[in-house]
This record gives sequence, C-alpha cells and structure tokens, in this order.
Amino acid sequence: MKKRILFGIVVAGFALGLGAASQIWPKHSRAERIAELFYGICLAPILTGDSPDTLLSGLTRTHDILGGKAWIDPQSMSLVEREKRRCEISTFAPHPLLYQDAAALLPLIEEIVSVDFPQLAYDPRAKMGDAALSKGWFLGASQSPERWGIAHFAYPDWGDSAGSILMFAAPDRPLLR
Repeated sequence: MKKRILFGIVVAGFALGLGAASQIWPKHSRAERIAELFYGICLAPILTGDSPDTLLSGLTRTHDILGGKAWIDPQSMSLVEREKRRCEISTFAPHPLLYQDAAALLPLIEEIVSVDFPQLAYDPRAKMGDAALSKGWFLGASQSPERWGIAHFAYPDWGDSAGSILMFAAPDRPLLR
C-alpha cells in the first residue's frame, strides 16, 4: 500500500474518531456547565425534589459555611455554596468568568427563569453598575423576608476583583410541582 493512501486513511480515521468522541462525550462550555450546576444543585431540589447528590459527587468539598456547605467544580472552576434558603455559584480570580462566558450564561438563565419561574418579575434595579452584566428576577418587596428570586451578576472587567455570582434565594414555602 502506498504511503500516501495509508496516510489518508489514518488522517480520515483520526478525524472520524474525534467527531464520534465529541458526540459521545460532549464537552460543555463553561457557561453551560454553570447553568447545569445551577439547575441541578440549586433549583431542582426546590422545583422537583430531585437530589443534587449526583452532581455534588463530581465536585470537591471545601468547607462548611454558616448554615451550609461549599464545593469547587473543577470543570467550570466555580464555587458552589448551598444553604437552606440560598444557593450560589460564583467565580473569582484567578479564574473569573470572562465576558464571553458571562454573555453566554445570561440567556441560559433567562430560559430557566421563563420556563420554570414565570412568576418571577424582571427587576431593573438588580444591577452592579454599568461595567457589569447583571440581571435579576424577583418576587416580594426589596429587603423583605418574603423576597425571593434569581440574580446573575458578572463583572469580568474589574481586574483582580473580576468574577461572577449566580444566586437563587428560595422562597420560604415549597415550590414543588
């Protein structure tokens, strides 16, 4: 067999193998991974009663926080914190959420809100200034114990203070469907 034909077969097989592997083991973007963690760990237990244990088992447990626990996700380089009525996924230096990741995450969160929390209202006051990508959806008066909702704050251009917070403040009553 000629070397040229053999080389073509090897290159085609390699390309085919990479294509198949990407379909069998797709790699989530950072934004997709954070949205997956947010839904599975923060929201699903409230919405459906599903346990977040499968997702949490792939994370590295770091420490207990006041009334909750914290983990690091090595895939998205984010910190997951769970308390009784609050769940948060954050990023910070040296691995802050970049602008393009934050911009990709926002529509994923908007979709979750529109499908699973249509009762939440967009709050234009949920901002961190003009240099941040931020959006929030809430019910209840500001600063009241009845206030609950979802907020996404990303501040990628803040130098050493760059980062993001994706937060769910749960209502004080069950939402199970």
